[in-house]
Amino acid sequence: MFDAVHRYQFEDFVTDTHRATADDELFALLKRAVAQHGYDRISLWVIDDPDLPQRVHGRGVLHNFPEDLRTYYKENECDRYDPIMLALRTRTTSLDWEAHERQSDYKPVQTRLYDVARSGGLHNGISTPMWGRSGLLASLGLASTERRDATYANPDLIAAVTAQFYLSYKRLNAHALPSQSPSQALSQSQGITPKQAEILSWVAAGKTDQEIADILCISRNTVDTHMRQIFARLGAHSRVTAVVRGIAEGVIRP
Repeated sequence: MFDAVHRYQFEDFVTDTHRATADDELFALLKRAVAQHGYDRISLWVIDDPDLPQRVHGRGVLHNFPEDLRTYYKENECDRYDPIMLALRTRTTSLDWEAHERQSDYKPVQTRLYDVARSGGLHNGISTPMWGRSGLLASLGLASTERRDATYANPDLIAAVTAQFYLSYKRLNAHALPSQSPSQALSQSQGITPKQAEILSWVAAGKTDQEIADILCISRNTVDTHMRQIFARLGAHSRVTAVVRGIAEGVIRP
């Protein structure tokens, strides 16, 4: 267990999720990781991931959202107009529900949806998209049963936790694939070299450029050069986006 002194570090989350052997075990680790940031409601939505069988597609394939809210969402076909899900289809970064509502011109039916969510105990919501070559693969929504100011997470950290969780979820549930050598897999990943894949793996583990340089016995400038090349080859604009796309492309694996 963790407390105010012994917080659950991202590096430990990476290690533990790599070792997880079942969905419920993996979900328990995610709940532990996000609880320390004030989130206690989670919903994974697998939208269209060709690496995963249809049995694990759908809204809330892993979740602890209230069932009455899930029923409302389904009965009112909210997936047709949910403003957060519509917005996630055009962005790669996490989206704050309340900030998006303040900055957007919601239709009455959209405002009603989030009024219902808040009245049902979903506050401080944030959703993170997972992208792959085929488009938007999945999203992970987090919320708090507490009201405003209950959460205090860095969105980039939440995105990194989300990416690591989804990587492990895919490991547990993906279609069986023909075996590939590491060199074959890397050659199909937009020119990412083995060294760059190693660096990106350390980025996913939460290491800074200087820490990676120390681990690999190279200069920080060399790490920076590799990172710029990784960004260019994956079409990423940030470390978190690079990790997410690296996971989707199979550049980094558990």
